[in-house]
Amino acid sequence: MKFIVSRRNISPSESKRPCDEALEEILVPLDYRTVATLEDAKQKIWYKDWFNGGENHREENGMVVCDKKVKVKQWVCDFNTLEELIAFQSKYGDITISDSSPYKGVNKEIKIHDPIN
Repeated sequence: MKFIVSRRNISPSESKRPCDEALEEILVPLDYRTVATLEDAKQKIWYKDWFNGGENHREENGMVVCDKKVKVKQWVCDFNTLEELIAFQSKYGDITISDSSPYKGVNKEIKIHDPIN
């Protein structure tokens, strides 16, 4: 499972590698809207911008979603087992796992808590 990884004391917009295991990947942001169908979306004021800014428009889990055309770089770690994730936590100390902004293939984030000096 892939996780976006960052450190609490480094802005996510900085390009500094947050840990040894992180690899920089170009990710596709997903743009979800809280309408059930594409037909309903066509009636919304945001529809034209949403449609033009994305591709692969679809209905998913009771909402509409598209893949944004503008891609972003993020630092990502891939863990295949729970043991790998626990070893990562043992190496770096306290971490927080949370939902991230949705990206194609990545929707969780690990934030490494740096010790207070």
